[in-house]
Amino acid sequence: MNRSLLLQASILFLIIIILFFSYNYLLDANRKKGIVDAGQESENKEINLSKNSDLEVIEELSYISSDEKGNTYKILSDSGKINEEDPDILLLKNVFAEITLKNSSKIFIYSDQAKYNKSNLNTHFFENVKLNYEDYNIKSENIFLDYVTKEVKIAENVVYNDSNNKLNADAIDMDLITKFSKIYMINKDNKITAIIKN
Repeated sequence: MNRSLLLQASILFLIIIILFFSYNYLLDANRKKGIVDAGQESENKEINLSKNSDLEVIEELSYISSDEKGNTYKILSDSGKINEEDPDILLLKNVFAEITLKNSSKIFIYSDQAKYNKSNLNTHFFENVKLNYEDYNIKSENIFLDYVTKEVKIAENVVYNDSNNKLNADAIDMDLITKFSKIYMINKDNKITAIIKN
C-alpha cells in the first residue's frame, strides 16, 4: 500500500512540475508579444515587440479591419513604434496597405513611412508613396487616407499615369466610394501638365 501511495504521489508531483513549467513558458511567450487594439469592428493581429533606443519597436505589424458594409482595410509594416505624444498613433516604416471596397477593385498603397491612427484607422503615408488602382498608378510625397469617410488626398509632386494619360499636379482629392476625383494645382498661377495618348 505504501508503494501505491508513493507511486501516486510521484505521478502527482510530476504533473504539478509539468504544469508549472508549461504555465511559465506560456506566460513568458505572451510577454514578448503585443496586441494592436483599434476599438472598431476588427480582427486584432499579434505583433512582436523589441527594444530600440529605449522605445518599444513593433516589428512585422499586420492589422486587418472591416466595417459594417463589408469594406476591409489591411496594413502591413516591417517595423514601427508608438508616438510618444499620442499613443493612438503608430509610426511605421516600409508600409503596404490594401483597401478592399465592396463591389470595387482593390486599392494598393506603398510608402517608406506612415502615421497610422489605430483608433480611427486614418493613415498618412509619406516618402516615396505609390497608389495603384486597376490600371491607374499615382506617385506622390503624401497620401492622406480618411478611412471613415473613404476619402483620399494625394499631395506634393503628384504624377498620375494610366494606359493613355500622364499628368503632373499638386493634389488629387478622391472619393473611394463614388470614384469622383478632383485634380488641381495649389498655386492657381501654375497649370496641370498632361500628356494624352490617342
